[in-house]
Amino acid sequence: MKNNLFNYLLNGLIILFLIIVAYFGFNLVNNSLKSEKEIKEITDTSKTLTSQPNLTIQLEVQNGSGENGIAVRFTDYLRKNNMDVVEIGNYKSQDVAKTLVIDRSGDNIKARKVAQILGVSERSIIQQINNSLYLDVTVVIGKDFKELKPFLEKKK
Repeated sequence: MKNNLFNYLLNGLIILFLIIVAYFGFNLVNNSLKSEKEIKEITDTSKTLTSQPNLTIQLEVQNGSGENGIAVRFTDYLRKNNMDVVEIGNYKSQDVAKTLVIDRSGDNIKARKVAQILGVSERSIIQQINNSLYLDVTVVIGKDFKELKPFLEKKK
């Protein structure tokens, strides 16, 4: 009798174990199908986002020219051209010869757009990806600022 009860208990535990394994197996399959669908939706969404021309470009402006007030002038100009300047300051060096546009996010299109708005040559675009900055572009103003659109158009 004792042996019979023990067998029933073991059979019950085996059945319970099989139900738990089936439950986890079902969830595993179900979640993997959902994640594949979500990845497809995210991919589709990113395609539509990158095809939109008016996405905000977040950038910082740093003055490396040694002249006071130039970063403010560039910031005002960029904001008038629908750029989101989130930070302004001085560059580590005040002796930068040519203005640089630094691609921080790996999206060269955004860097080229900023360069075009400022009148900076595409040869002055460099890529230094830094995701910790949460920026698309950094503009380092050089001593050539008088040749660029923000300075030329202010004079007119």
